[in-house]
Amino acid sequence: MRLTRILHRPIAAWRGRSRLRRRHSCRRFRVGVLVLPALLASGAFAGCLPVTGNRILGSDLAQADPQFSALPSDLVVGFAPTPGARRIYSAAELRQIARANAIPFHEKALVCFELPMRRITDEETAAAMRPSLPANAELKVIELPKIELPAGQIEFPIEGLEPASPASPGVQLWRGDVRYAGTLKTPIEARVAINARFDAVVAIRDLPANSIVTAASLRIESHTGPLEREQIAVRVDEVSGRLTKRALKAGAWIPLAALTEPPEVRRGDPVTVDVQSGRAHLEFTAVAETSANEGEMVELRNPSSGKTFRGRLNPGCRVLLIVPVGQTL
Repeated sequence: MRLTRILHRPIAAWRGRSRLRRRHSCRRFRVGVLVLPALLASGAFAGCLPVTGNRILGSDLAQADPQFSALPSDLVVGFAPTPGARRIYSAAELRQIARANAIPFHEKALVCFELPMRRITDEETAAAMRPSLPANAELKVIELPKIELPAGQIEFPIEGLEPASPASPGVQLWRGDVRYAGTLKTPIEARVAINARFDAVVAIRDLPANSIVTAASLRIESHTGPLEREQIAVRVDEVSGRLTKRALKAGAWIPLAALTEPPEVRRGDPVTVDVQSGRAHLEFTAVAETSANEGEMVELRNPSSGKTFRGRLNPGCRVLLIVPVGQTL
């Protein structure tokens, strides 16, 4: 009995070690399966092809794998990846695309797409800002984001220029965009120093809202310094005769956005009314109770009777009314 136990002990121990090795082997295999997608997503997979649109098309897939050259070039295969990410098509996905389009498919390496990314330079940024600035403006790019951005068109509209901060006088934050993949865009910010010489139309006295600006209430001043986000008037004829949309203080620059074209008829203006009633024809002058432009409805008051009525404003500040016989205005 003792001899039998001694002989069986090494066999049992060997079986235990064998099971342990198989268990460890399986663990190593499972870990490998889990790690593979992580490695692909983290950038271990090289050779991604650039895609410039917001969709991956048949032409893109054919460039990556000639087996798909029979696909229609404009066939939408999938969405383009987000900036900095990659879209990797597995063998199973490629096989499914081939089967859906009746294309013979032989197993091949994975296919990868990504958006082209790059760091923009000070020179590129300045060139994109120039169209929004006066020709004589001095521009210096102080700081750019230290990240890669999608390759595309850089835009810096003047509306994105923030006022200079008291903490950093002379330096302004300018918000823009990089347009890429046709219709997509990603924001970009830059710190700049701008020094420009420009003329500005200034109000001599307070201008109330909804009032017509006259040339006598304006003057032109020359300035040197940073620019404002709002586009300001630089000539008197840009302001004179226009209507203020909001009140403007004396000494303030006049933004073009604060002005609008006055209506052809304002409240209190005289309006010629042509009245036709049967064969009778009458013409009199009414008083506008509302403002209106040509082609719009205007409310009028008959100064003789005090009655109000509505009519469509025609050219020459005239209103034509067809009145049934017996009715009065």
